[in-house]
Amino acid sequence: MPSLIIQDEKEVRIDSSMTIILKNKEINLRYELKDGEYNILIFNDQDSDLVLNDCGTIENAFVKINYLQLERYDLKQDSKVYVGKGSELSVNSTYLGTGNKQVIYDLYNNGSDSTIDIYNNIVCLDQADFSMDCIGTIIKGAKRSKCHQSTHCLTIDSPKRARVLPVLNIDENDVEASHSLASGTIDEEIMFYMNSRGLDKKESLNLILKSYLMPNDNYYDAFEDGRMIQEKAINKVDQICSM
Repeated sequence: MPSLIIQDEKEVRIDSSMTIILKNKEINLRYELKDGEYNILIFNDQDSDLVLNDCGTIENAFVKINYLQLERYDLKQDSKVYVGKGSELSVNSTYLGTGNKQVIYDLYNNGSDSTIDIYNNIVCLDQADFSMDCIGTIIKGAKRSKCHQSTHCLTIDSPKRARVLPVLNIDENDVEASHSLASGTIDEEIMFYMNSRGLDKKESLNLILKSYLMPNDNYYDAFEDGRMIQEKAINKVDQICSM
């Protein structure tokens, strides 16, 4: 699976499985995925604010798109994908909420027997301003389609905002659709236990964030430069916890 580092390009066409490392301030990704199975990892390695627009179509394909956003800078992301007849899209996103982050997922069941699953994992830290709209639309005629959303949001200290809005727009009867949202804070007993074992607040927070945000080791093995990305992701969490 090739690895693509985007540094200067403003628009990139995606038509194969790949690891995408973002190192540009404003990027447009265009998906043209058809007739196959695809696994895509989008990792933000930009040391400044980022504007990410990704959109496109899935036709006769099974696609998994993974977003790993652990930077401490502002983010504006707008993702719009149309999933055609008999195709499947699985979105797995991970966000560490610091600064100002505005995320929109606008996903369409655009044909019959199509499936969309989206899983969001979010941690919002002190003074974070995080907003996500997660919109699933099943168009008229997309019979026997499925659209499911699941979001977990953990808040720590006092974020300015930790807003997640799940939306389902359904214009067909013979379908399956659901959304779930779980939001909460760290149990004080867990922090007390870790402190009693000699860990200070920053060390405890570091361990909790890594257990909550970081995928397991096998996750990275599927991608070229996966271990390098894993190290970068760990370092990003370490930097934020040391602040």
